[in-house]
Amino acid sequence: MMKKIATLVAAAALSTVSMTASAWWGGPFNGLGDGFGNGEGSFSMNFSSRSHFSGYGDGYGYNQPYYGYPYPGVYAPAPLTEEQQQAMEQQQKAFAEQQAKAIQEAVEAQRKFAEQFAAQPQPFVAPPAAPFELPADVQARRDEMQKQMEARRKEMMERVEAQRASAKAQQDALRQEMEKRASTREL
Repeated sequence: MMKKIATLVAAAALSTVSMTASAWWGGPFNGLGDGFGNGEGSFSMNFSSRSHFSGYGDGYGYNQPYYGYPYPGVYAPAPLTEEQQQAMEQQQKAFAEQQAKAIQEAVEAQRKFAEQFAAQPQPFVAPPAAPFELPADVQARRDEMQKQMEARRKEMMERVEAQRASAKAQQDALRQEMEKRASTREL
């Protein structure tokens, strides 16, 4: 029983330690120069991670000794000779002339295109349209239909007026009847 508990405690401790990791390095490392560094990292199951590392080192590495000299690429270039300076000036002058010539050619090409565009005939513009007129037979049918609609409208309005007059007459007759009854009750 104690052996199982000890095994469980050891497994829990091991899993806890393996969840986070950090490191620190010191030097020298087998002729690679001075080396110092530290690091830190973490990981969680929500898929976020972070890390932080810093380091310091001197020397060439690869088991090469370090004598304190800078790397070969650090030295300033040698000054140009008189011939090299003249050649560079001539190249710059030739390039400037080529660039000026290319700009002038581009300006001339734009001017030529503008002249060609202005010389083209203007696009067709339609004259203002005359009012639309129907053919005579269609217009005659349209006029006839309008006359028929006006006649129907007039007939319908006459019927409406007749119904209004009839309703008014009925209303007046009903009012007179009610007034008669009211006067007979008062007596």
